[in-house]
Amino acid sequence: MSVPLRGPDAAACPAEDRFSVQQRMSDTTMAAAWLPLLEDLGETFNGCLVEEVVDSSGMRPEAAAWLAAEAVASTDHLAKALTSSWALHTPEQVGAVAAALISIEHHVARAKSHLLDVLVAMEDRGDVAELDRAYDDLDASPAIAAELFELEPSQRTADLLFTKLSAVAMQRPMPETFAEALHQVAELLADLVVPGSEIEIYEEADHPEHQGFLQLRYGGKLRRLCFYDEEWFLDSYPDEP
Repeated sequence: MSVPLRGPDAAACPAEDRFSVQQRMSDTTMAAAWLPLLEDLGETFNGCLVEEVVDSSGMRPEAAAWLAAEAVASTDHLAKALTSSWALHTPEQVGAVAAALISIEHHVARAKSHLLDVLVAMEDRGDVAELDRAYDDLDASPAIAAELFELEPSQRTADLLFTKLSAVAMQRPMPETFAEALHQVAELLADLVVPGSEIEIYEEADHPEHQGFLQLRYGGKLRRLCFYDEEWFLDSYPDEP
């Protein structure tokens, strides 16, 4: 079954869905700063289906944020449901839920490993400062992130992890629009930019025809790095339209 993503359009959702992740977890979480951060990012996918987010989101942080927030909320609901002595009626049902919990732990371990890979990739790209000098303790090694993951799970550990990783310094500002991203790419690829050419931006950021082009020369051929309709592509301009 396809599950619609919850978002700010409450009228299109059942009554239960109108509660935010933060509201639904108010009795177990003390307004942690990371919850509204995930919630705000995840609202971008209002009206979409989970399958659509997973299949088409690519590297978009909105998808990861929404899925992370929903994972926290759903496991919290499960923990509450199991406080009732009538939550399950047969050993077979208990076995199925037990298997699901083991499976969740397995997927969580995989997700943690991939999350650390994401952080290291940020450093390799030069997006963030060197990890061994990014925290309060200048002598700390990059393994500090892994050590935090291995601490006893608790709300305090979650908040501590958020505080520590939020302290990692960004090396350059995060672009707010596709146009800003194109300008930053032009700086990174300065040796490939065709001399005398300029970045072309058409229409405003909220206009449906918002698009931009950067002319490059690579391997003796002219190319264009472009964005249009929230997608990036590279063509062999002027050979291709």
